[in-house]
Amino acid sequence: MRARGRRRGPRTAGPSLSGLLAGLAVLILAIALLLQHSTVGEVGRFVLFTCFGIALPGFALWRLIGSYGRNLVEDLAAGFAVGTAAQIVVYLASASIGLQAWSWVWAPVVLVIVVADRDVRARVGRPVDVPLRPLQAWLLAAATAIVVLVVYRRGPGQFLPAYTDPLRSYPDLAFQQALAASAKYDVPISTLWLGGEPMKYHSFFHQATAATAWATRVDLTDLIHSLTWLPLFLAGCGLVFALTTRFAPTAESGATWAGPLAVLIAGLGGAVQPLADHGLGGLSTAVAAYLSPTQNLGVLIALALCLLVVDLLRADRPRSRWVLVILLALVAAGAKSTILPLLGCGFAFAFLHLAVTRRRTRTALLGGALSFAIFLAALVVIYGGSTWGTEVKPFRTFVQLPPYSMLASEPHAHLLSAATTLLSWGLAASGMAFLGRPRRSCKEGRDPATVFLVGFCVGGLVGAVLTTQSGLSQMYFLLTAFPVVAVLACVGLANLVGRLGDRRAVVLVGVAGGLGLAACAVARTVSADLAGITGPWLWTGAGLVTVAVLVAVAWKLLRRPGSVLVAFLAAGVAASMVGAVLVPLQAFVSDTASKLVFAEPRRGGATAAEAGGARWLRRNSKPGELIATNAHCIIQREGFCDSRHFWLAALSERPVLIEGWSYSNQANRIAVSTGGSPSLIPYWNRAELAANDAAFTAPSPEAIERLRKVGVRWLYADHRAGKVSAALREYVNLRHATLDVTIYEIK
Repeated sequence: MRARGRRRGPRTAGPSLSGLLAGLAVLILAIALLLQHSTVGEVGRFVLFTCFGIALPGFALWRLIGSYGRNLVEDLAAGFAVGTAAQIVVYLASASIGLQAWSWVWAPVVLVIVVADRDVRARVGRPVDVPLRPLQAWLLAAATAIVVLVVYRRGPGQFLPAYTDPLRSYPDLAFQQALAASAKYDVPISTLWLGGEPMKYHSFFHQATAATAWATRVDLTDLIHSLTWLPLFLAGCGLVFALTTRFAPTAESGATWAGPLAVLIAGLGGAVQPLADHGLGGLSTAVAAYLSPTQNLGVLIALALCLLVVDLLRADRPRSRWVLVILLALVAAGAKSTILPLLGCGFAFAFLHLAVTRRRTRTALLGGALSFAIFLAALVVIYGGSTWGTEVKPFRTFVQLPPYSMLASEPHAHLLSAATTLLSWGLAASGMAFLGRPRRSCKEGRDPATVFLVGFCVGGLVGAVLTTQSGLSQMYFLLTAFPVVAVLACVGLANLVGRLGDRRAVVLVGVAGGLGLAACAVARTVSADLAGITGPWLWTGAGLVTVAVLVAVAWKLLRRPGSVLVAFLAAGVAASMVGAVLVPLQAFVSDTASKLVFAEPRRGGATAAEAGGARWLRRNSKPGELIATNAHCIIQREGFCDSRHFWLAALSERPVLIEGWSYSNQANRIAVSTGGSPSLIPYWNRAELAANDAAFTAPSPEAIERLRKVGVRWLYADHRAGKVSAALREYVNLRHATLDVTIYEIK
């Protein structure tokens, strides 16, 4: 019997068949979702490029340069991040010499080297060191599937098909597509919707998408709206799991549930929501995974950096991993502007901790200096010294968040809003309070890697609270840090549960989490008609405390080991953290719950005829040919114009003299100086706008000649945007006409 038990002991290398089946289940789900709004051919080309053009060469680089081989989830997710970063760097280099259509060539070169060189092949293909246990793999697959389905339901599920219904759109996705269209041809990118003027923005997602478009010949509309979000998000979930397993204890409580729980919390958690009609901030990765593709990429790069830095702070070996850190940091500079400040804050915390404990600070000092140098270079080269409207206004965020509007009539409404919001966030991440003495990297003191991650999270909170931007964009500091917050919270919960000294404590976490969801749901229902915030919070607090008491009492009645106080605290933390995912889960089936967390479709999109006209222009014009249009506002009434009109530039992939003017560098500068919204400010050159529109409303040889002199070749007359004179065809050539659009060419 003993010999048989030894033979059936845990595996030490190689993935299990059950674990591979769990991964296959997630892959099948992903492909099924991609096929909902794209053709088989498009999905096939995209999947092949994602696997063989990004993931596999990135996997090879991750293992070769970083000497990794922990488990397949980590290696594939991190490899995808490295492959994406490499593709961006290669694309920037090749586009600068006009060879962007061939930027994919680096991938087969890497794969050929892996196949041809026996030593390289052995290092890349060696068995993993810490394979996932079957239960762990299936829990991870389940957590990932739940999060992905919620994102899909409130992303592609409600916004697609794109450019068919003007009442169901999201202007920012057209903005992202217009930038990707520029990235196909321009180095650096330009503001296509405003005459192609230079654009200072974190644009590396758009270069990556342009590279994919060139390699696969898949339309940018399908890439931006249907395809690219999913592999980025899946890889991010894998890195959340990998980072958690670096810290979660494995002896008593085990890491079986900690990593999958971190994926669930990072994906859907972030804020306990007791108020029926007001959200308390959406911090989860699901909020921005679809509608903010730059954030989706930024989270992936940030998590890969954190994983590398954690290992370097603990061992500083092998030194070759610094190559990956530099690559990812360079890409982070142009992927999302929030990443490097948080990285620098994490290194500063680690440096101070190591200095106080009189240990070697070289790794932290080098990492901090690297972050600071790349950030300064990015400010000049990528952002042109622009801050995109970021201002230092401490605690202004709590005035912009929803609780303030319902408390505006109360004394000290600002403080009440801050207290309510921070309490909501704190409960959702309450496991962080029990990090205790983290796993030691040496016998001399605490693990500097944990201190680094804490600093990373503190930087995100400080950036969100002390600065302000239009549209609450300062929240992206905290959104970038939140996956790491979720990791530390789950590690803290695992530490707390580990004090019970019972491997079956996973049952306590599961039961408390399920009851926490039920308690939060009951509290929201019972307190829905109560005015103010006190009643809903009391109901929610009572529900969570009741769950903690019941679970702790049951734990002792079942005569399980450990202190009843520890059981109470562990149950309360699990109930709070899992309870925070309630509203995003309800959003899967409830439009009312969705409005508290996720964005809703808006007016201002294109009709199918308008979109068809823009695509006709792309097929029948040359890159760089300038278009003039009379369509400038997605919503217009007397004295009001929402100028987020981007879809003509996005679909035609051509510069437009004046389409919209939102999100341009000039609009942001004016918004900062006037305190207005960059989407609502009037156009700053009224004479230029009037001359543009005169060609459509009062055409004349002089009006057409003015457009010809500034380089306009095409006129896109949108009949829904305003009246177009029938006399226009006397001065230009009619080329294309539909019910909504007429297109003319200036000869």
